[in-house]
Amino acid sequence: MTRPAWVVLAEDVAALPAGASLGQRVAPLLRNLVLAAGTGQANLWLPEDPLPAAPVFAPEGGADAGPVRPGARAGVRAVAAVRDGGQQVGALVLTDGEDGPAEEVSAELLAQTADCVALLLREVRADASQREQAVHAAGLARRAAKVEADLAAVLDVERHRLAGWVLTGTTRRLVEVTRRWRDFAAAAHDDPSRTLVTLRELRVAVDELIDDFRTVVRAVHPSTLRSRGTAAALRELAAGLPRQVSCTGDFGRRVGWEVESGIYHATAVVFAAVAATADTPLSVRFSRAADRLTVRVGDPAGSAQRLRAALADDARLLAALGGGLRCHASPTGAALVDVWLPQRLGGDDDPGPPCTTPPSP
Repeated sequence: MTRPAWVVLAEDVAALPAGASLGQRVAPLLRNLVLAAGTGQANLWLPEDPLPAAPVFAPEGGADAGPVRPGARAGVRAVAAVRDGGQQVGALVLTDGEDGPAEEVSAELLAQTADCVALLLREVRADASQREQAVHAAGLARRAAKVEADLAAVLDVERHRLAGWVLTGTTRRLVEVTRRWRDFAAAAHDDPSRTLVTLRELRVAVDELIDDFRTVVRAVHPSTLRSRGTAAALRELAAGLPRQVSCTGDFGRRVGWEVESGIYHATAVVFAAVAATADTPLSVRFSRAADRLTVRVGDPAGSAQRLRAALADDARLLAALGGGLRCHASPTGAALVDVWLPQRLGGDDDPGPPCTTPPSP
């Protein structure tokens, strides 16, 4: 007995197990059309490469038939477009059978069946999208866990680095200030003629302590970085190095503070890692391409292998932010260090600039 398509959907299709395929779900609707036609076949035509595991059906006898394109075969009695919104996603095709021509099926039943099939196709698409999103979410979760672990490790390294400066550099300077203060006190008490000399020595020790403190504070938060940008701040930092440095290039327009700060601090670590003294100057080139900011530091007297080991923790930090730090050798044997970050931090892996030596400016 022929039933309305929505009844077939509610009674037969809904009763199928959750893992039923698209073919199993559409079959009851097509059988209902065959019952209405009295004979023949009801087929679902889908475009090429339609949906995952979406076959074409000839439900009579439970066998599948090949694709039936509307108008491509004699005996086609009815065609109903299956639409999802304004887009046609398939077609129902009713054909004659071996027992004779199929009876006319009401337009209302065809339309109802087409709407029900459209709902099933939409469900298949939603399931496929959900699986894809689940895979993507799992990948993001793994990426987040890795980034969290990298940031925790780098934070621990930075904590020890800062603690080392406080415990060694500051302590050494404070010891020197204390010693100079005792010399000054002793001179004022026992030998007033040496008071001015010891006072000057005390002042020098205090000035050195303050300068060291300013150097650390400026390395953490340089005012030039906020006011004039990363390239200007790095040029200023390079000017204070004991070694000659040649800076070229530019980053272009300003970007987010977190990106500018990340590039600055990473390059400052590279400056600290290269040899403090050498006959050949360091070359530093700033550039911006492929939506990434890049600094290339070249040290003709350096070792790429040594720098790679010294900068391993900083490379891990930049990788967690979606950038990177790479040490390699130029064709002439100079040590090259590339530091890069995308202009928008999205956490995606960035292979970085090519290893080729840039042309001379």
